Formats: sequence, C-alpha cells, structure tokens
Amino acid sequence: MPMTQQDIQRHYEQEWKRLSDRAATGGDLRYSSPIEDAVVYPAYQELIADLKIRVQGGSVLDVGCGSGRWVRYFLDRFQPRRLVGIDVTQASVDLLRQMEPPNTGCELRFERADITDPRLDLGETFDLINVSNVLFHIPEEELYAAALANLAGHLAPDGRMVTTEYLPRITMRTEWMLVRSRYHFEHAVRAAGLRIVGVRAFSIFSNDPMGLDGPDDGARKSFNRVRNLSQTMLKSANDDQTRQFLVDFLAEIERAVLMFCRERIADVDMPSQKLVALARN
Repeated sequence: MPMTQQDIQRHYEQEWKRLSDRAATGGDLRYSSPIEDAVVYPAYQELIADLKIRVQGGSVLDVGCGSGRWVRYFLDRFQPRRLVGIDVTQASVDLLRQMEPPNTGCELRFERADITDPRLDLGETFDLINVSNVLFHIPEEELYAAALANLAGHLAPDGRMVTTEYLPRITMRTEWMLVRSRYHFEHAVRAAGLRIVGVRAFSIFSNDPMGLDGPDDGARKSFNRVRNLSQTMLKSANDDQTRQFLVDFLAEIERAVLMFCRERIADVDMPSQKLVALARN
C-alpha cells in the first residue's frame, strides 16, 4: 500500500537514528550513490553559476537535511554566511547537531520543522532554498500545496529554490513517491507564486528512471536493469582502488550519455532526474 507522508516520516526517524548509531566517522553518514554525487555536484555548481545564485556569502536553507549530504556539499564548495538545515524528523536534527562547525565563519543551525505546516515561520528569507528528494515524498495534495507556499514565503526576492524532480509527462505513484507530471508540477509552483527558471538533467542510471513514461516492462525495465547491474558491480569491489575506478567509470558513462542527449533534446525530456530552479513571480 502506498505510503503517506507520516509513514515516510516514521521510516526516516528510525533510519537517521540507525545511521547515527552506526557511524564511526563523518564518511559513514553518506546516504547517496557516489556515482550520482560525481555527476550531480558539478551540475549543481554550474546551475548556481549560470543563474548567479548567491551562495557564496549568502544564506542557504537545506530542506530535508537528513544525514547532511547537501550540508556538507555547500560547506565544502562554498562559503555561505549562514546555513540552516531543517528536517521533519528529530533524529536527523540530533544527528547533524553533532557536526563540527566549519572554520569559515558560517553560521550553522539545525531545526526540526515541517514544511507542510501552515504555521511554519523560520524568521528569515534565504538566497537559496535546497529541496532535494523531498517534495515527491509528500503525496497528499493539500500538504504539497502548503509546502510550496511555505517555501515560496521563505525565499528572498532575488533568491532561488532548487528542487530535484523527474518531470515525466504523466504522474506516477510508487510505494514511496508521488512523482507528479511536469504539467502538474508547473501548475502547482505557479499557484504558489513561483516560476521555473532552469532545468538541469543528471543521474540517468544511478537513480530511479522515473523520468521515463510507459510500463515497467518497457524502457523502464532496461534502465532499471542497468541500474541494478551497476550497483552489483560496486558491491563486488573488494578494495577502495577498484571501487573508485568503478565509480569513475560509471560516472563517466552518465556524463557521456547526458552530453549526447543534451545536443538533441531538452533537459526536461531526459529520462533522468533533474535539478529544477524556481524563482518568485
């Protein structure tokens, strides 16, 4: 039976606590594919540069901060003046409050917050609101609309919100996600007083191929087979050098396919996940 937002919240309360209890070092907190990281991190940096998003010296809100993947990304590659991480689970907040503050003078703060709560008020606006793998985990339509409206209200006048979306032509429901169609998504962000100002595709094989329309026994089946084989290869590596070679090799395949596709079709039509940048109307 498909999960509700509360089901997903309960899962991650347990997951972030499990991750925290098992972690011996900061590296143990990784909760993403290293192949995807190798592709999406440079793509995000290019998007920030192209849209002139104020991250360096600016204020950043990381929504659904989880185990700190994007917190570390912004701290490692930029020097924001302030970085606030919020998550609907207290376990995530407790986990990240153990993080060593950066030496850059960045003000780092973590809070428990529910972006679907109509009373949400963080007391400030942000130059960048990062919303990675969050919105499609809010299947209830009224909560989804409330989340978009809340985030729009916390965006600085010249700020940008970047969310990860698939943007298929039809809406698809899975156990974990309601992947809204590009038309549904565009209508929803417009209703929240936002507009799309950039789309950047990434991660063709290292993530779920939810950008593909059609039945699971068609192209989606082939894409999933490649994804599963890639994961099997990584798990079979018995030393760090072999594992790193495989990560580099598979990430290079991702980049090559993206470059080939980008010369022929728009990023919105890619089978991959996308970084979608939004601005206030």
